[in-house]
Amino acid sequence: VPRTRRPVEPVVMADDAVSEDGTPLDPFPPRRPRAPPKRPLRLLPRGYGWLVRMAPDLVPYGIELAHFLAQPDMMELLASSPRLCRALSPLCRMFGLTPPTPSAVDAPDPPPRRGPSPARLAARRRRLSDAAAAREFGPQGYRPSTFDR
Repeated sequence: VPRTRRPVEPVVMADDAVSEDGTPLDPFPPRRPRAPPKRPLRLLPRGYGWLVRMAPDLVPYGIELAHFLAQPDMMELLASSPRLCRALSPLCRMFGLTPPTPSAVDAPDPPPRRGPSPARLAARRRRLSDAAAAREFGPQGYRPSTFDR
């Protein structure tokens, strides 16, 4: 037996609407907190070479891709554009190939690191290591005298 639903009519509250205990009804009741959203299902595997394991008939295409990426012109292009390497790496991982990396030779040098300031160098020279302090002041270290003499 199919159930029929009646259209929901909007609830109109009078301005002087009160609850059973005599307090005025809130026209905007507080919302119930929502449960956190569920994690999405992983529809595709993420392992190394998963596409070839799932569909072995795609192996020739992976071999063709590896041959294409090994061409000198393509290697030169990959070395000049790191974005292309990042775009191709998921496809290479799906086929079980080593993803291309931009060559380290052509990468720009990182900016030089700043050395310590001259004031810090002077303070470092003034400080003594534990071993130097033990040599200079004895094993107990430097202790100022408690007497005037």
